[in-house]
Amino acid sequence: MAAVRRLTDPPVDELDAEPAPEPEAITTGPQYWARARVPRPPVTKSRTGITVSPYRLAPDEQVGDPELLRNLRMAAPGLVRTAGEILDIEGPMPLQRLITLLAKRFGIPRLDPQRRHHMTRVVAPQFRVIEDFAWPTGTKPATWRSARRVGDPSVRRLADISREELLNAMEFVLGGVDELSAEELLTETATLLGYPRIPGPMRGWVVDALTRGIESGRFAERDEAIRLP
Repeated sequence: MAAVRRLTDPPVDELDAEPAPEPEAITTGPQYWARARVPRPPVTKSRTGITVSPYRLAPDEQVGDPELLRNLRMAAPGLVRTAGEILDIEGPMPLQRLITLLAKRFGIPRLDPQRRHHMTRVVAPQFRVIEDFAWPTGTKPATWRSARRVGDPSVRRLADISREELLNAMEFVLGGVDELSAEELLTETATLLGYPRIPGPMRGWVVDALTRGIESGRFAERDEAIRLP
């Protein structure tokens, strides 16, 4: 993209080299990976400490009998334990996706609203939930420095990505350039996360994350350009 002002470009010999298992990236952002002649590394770390790794889906095979959920009080320990296992793989994730996946693991492919409500009341208090996103135990949203890239955009909607993760991805992109317009940053962030574009219904969610990043001082805006402070 011609509008991107780079800080540095990777030397030719680095492009031909075999990637290290967990490389310390010299140049960050999707523009580098798009033109590199090496496979995308499994984990890449930016100058600012943001790591980007593949998004993993938690298994949904059945682990318990549906009859176990007839008495949620008795089933609570197993539900919470299984929810924790799911969150350790996919979290942070939408709370309602967690409940849906949890029900599938107990042999219930579709939840009626009343059962969903009662399962949510049992599970949600056991985890940190912020803006309807459930977080893995021990993970602090304020200090979490990761983002995940999907291989297939259909397995995870952009609206199912927490604002914290979107902000981490934006910081990753900005760590490899001088500055970008807001539109360029949104496009590059979607590309980094594995999406060819931002669908219209989900655009507001991504724009809101950027607005919060600017208002909080995480990003600086000057002359209609966004940069790191």
